[in-house]
Amino acid sequence: MTPKARGVWTLAALILMGISAVLSNTVLFRQTLQGTTRLTRNIPNTIGSWELVEQAAATPGEIKGLETTDIIKRTYSNGSSYMELIVAYISHSSRKSAHAQEACLRGAGALVGSISDVGLDGDRVMAKLISIDLRDRRQWVCYWYKIGHAHTARYLQSSFLMFLGGIIGHKNQGASLVRLLTPEGRGESPAQIKARIEDFTHFLVPELEKNLP
Repeated sequence: MTPKARGVWTLAALILMGISAVLSNTVLFRQTLQGTTRLTRNIPNTIGSWELVEQAAATPGEIKGLETTDIIKRTYSNGSSYMELIVAYISHSSRKSAHAQEACLRGAGALVGSISDVGLDGDRVMAKLISIDLRDRRQWVCYWYKIGHAHTARYLQSSFLMFLGGIIGHKNQGASLVRLLTPEGRGESPAQIKARIEDFTHFLVPELEKNLP
């Protein structure tokens, strides 16, 4: 990329950041707890070869932080591995729904290691994959946001899509945070971890498309 082209992209990024900052003070991004939707409850207990083994209620802190009560927290197993799933649906626009999850992980006391972009389900989902050390154990977190037909972990893109949804006035348009966590087994490689997340995501995405706006 030429210096001129880099300058153009840098300017464009700064403009987008400025727009995002302005929008954060608009009515679209100052919404309080949204309604009583229960869309996430429609996600099934069986996802492909993965079966529900445990479910927990959202904490008051999670409800306050995500500005929604429409949250599921579940653990699935395929008989040999576990996958923790969190899905939170935030109706309409909410600036808190699009903040980077790395900050949440650090706030929870996790030591964040590698952070990488990863394409899942044939690159239909553009997610973030993060290795963390929590309670003396290596775990892997993968997250993205579903906004309409888009699945992305990019902060500015997700914020912009939510803003457009608010302008267009889709009554049920909102954003869903999707977060997976799986523990690293002894001797497992990052490639094996990614394959497990890929397998779960392949079956999860159709259920998200079916049940969430």
